[in-house]
Amino acid sequence: QSVRLRDPWPTAHRHRMPSVAKTATKQSTKMPRRFPHYYLIFACVLFALTFHRVYIATVGLSKLLQSASPDDIYKLEFYPRLSERMTFETKIASYPRVAPTLSNLRTLDESKLPYQCGIIFFYHIACTGGSSMNKWLGKEKDNNENVTYWTHWGRHDGVQDKFIIGMEKQVKDLAPQQWRIVHAHGFSLFPNTSEPYLYQWREEVERQGCGFVMTTMLRDAIGHTISQSKGMINPNYTLDTFVNHLEPENYNQRGIFNTQIDYLVYNRGPRNQHNATKEEKVRRAMELLQRHFDVVLLSDYKRFTEIILKVTGWNPVGMPHANVFKGELNFTERELNKIKTLTEANGDVLLIDAVKHIYYGHLDYLLV
Repeated sequence: QSVRLRDPWPTAHRHRMPSVAKTATKQSTKMPRRFPHYYLIFACVLFALTFHRVYIATVGLSKLLQSASPDDIYKLEFYPRLSERMTFETKIASYPRVAPTLSNLRTLDESKLPYQCGIIFFYHIACTGGSSMNKWLGKEKDNNENVTYWTHWGRHDGVQDKFIIGMEKQVKDLAPQQWRIVHAHGFSLFPNTSEPYLYQWREEVERQGCGFVMTTMLRDAIGHTISQSKGMINPNYTLDTFVNHLEPENYNQRGIFNTQIDYLVYNRGPRNQHNATKEEKVRRAMELLQRHFDVVLLSDYKRFTEIILKVTGWNPVGMPHANVFKGELNFTERELNKIKTLTEANGDVLLIDAVKHIYYGHLDYLLV
């Protein structure tokens, strides 16, 4: 006995429901679509163009750099660009050169402290305890109102361009009671060639009635080089390879790491392109400190926090320890002597002696 079921689709609407049987028949008899030949031609042309651009960008540039002088390479790779370098060099040459004596150093007028607004510009030299200082500044940002934190650094060329663009925004439109923390580190800024920006940024901030406080931390020169050598462990470098760029004949090589004087003057940019003597490098480093840095300290982290709190009026928080090396560094007597000799030859020992004398009154008793 057959049972007739009610058709759920009225006759007037059956055209809306596809026929399963017809659909199946069409699918089973349909021939596979052939890939249009012009798609293949287009793909080949696109690949050829892409390959050509990659070739020009790598092989072509590589051949150009092989035949270029170090100064030409600098002009190609680094900021400021060639169109601005002559102007900057003229500006730098026009700045007065004064002896970095105590009377000529940048000072903070304590009668005006705390400033009502401003920028704390922390120039972080690697392996000087800067990671702890940087974390402390971050904690102060979290613990106080109207405080922001900004940084831009990296491990490759081209970072300085973006740092400068970012700084142009940081120094503008400061509101009353507003503080901005700026952290400069690897590749952020090359002080030796980009010095005019430091003048420009300070002028812009002070024009708004705010303070521009630039600070850095240094440490014992030999100890700093030894501390940097922890970076040779993972790549499994020998010490001779690690410090090879400090050999006198390699004066313009950009090494695996930078000593303090190179970090202060060149950062991770082109290094000593004109084969300056260690005395001239120290003179330039002290000139940069004297012209632009308000707070220069030697492994004095407690004093650093005291000064920044006095300048800003922030609520104090404790300084954490960061980037602490817990491994072992073992050197032979020959290796230690090499570290000492090359660090001295590079000008770092003289730099720390000069900082001790100018900023800490070291040996002042001889002048009495």
